[in-house]
Amino acid sequence: MGILNDMAHAYPLMRGGGVLFILVGLGVIIGGIGGRHWMLPALIVGAALAVTALAVLSATKLIFAGLGSPPLYQWIIMGVGFVVEILLINYVVFTITDRESRRFWLWILIAVGAHFLIFTFSHGPLAGLLGVLCIVNAVIGLRLKNVNYRIFWVIDGILTTGVGLWMVLLSYRV
Repeated sequence: MGILNDMAHAYPLMRGGGVLFILVGLGVIIGGIGGRHWMLPALIVGAALAVTALAVLSATKLIFAGLGSPPLYQWIIMGVGFVVEILLINYVVFTITDRESRRFWLWILIAVGAHFLIFTFSHGPLAGLLGVLCIVNAVIGLRLKNVNYRIFWVIDGILTTGVGLWMVLLSYRV
């Protein structure tokens, strides 16, 4: 358990990433439950709440309390992760033109999962674990065509929220 206890000091971005994962994950869950027309709006609201929460936590200095400041390379890696996510999502949008298809929405989950893999080096190994779990979930969704794809969105949201909560809780046990 020592490695988990030291993780927040090695990856100070872990707490903020956890908050982001929780709120975006809740948006994904709501979108998956609410239906196809709720998926994008719920995701956007979750992301907006996450950005707002991170802004407040940063302004009040609570986001890094007791952790120290992240090294420059972790900020750079985080930026690279976001750029890769944007590029991959754009690739999916321009490659799969049927926005109503399960293929489109599950490949979006794969693109997001891929950027979590990059976050391994800025937010810690739990972000990488989340990336693997999200990609595996979406691939299973692509293979199991008889199961409604929104089930895999809900699973993705539960995974994202759960790992985010784990990251936040670990960051306060320092």
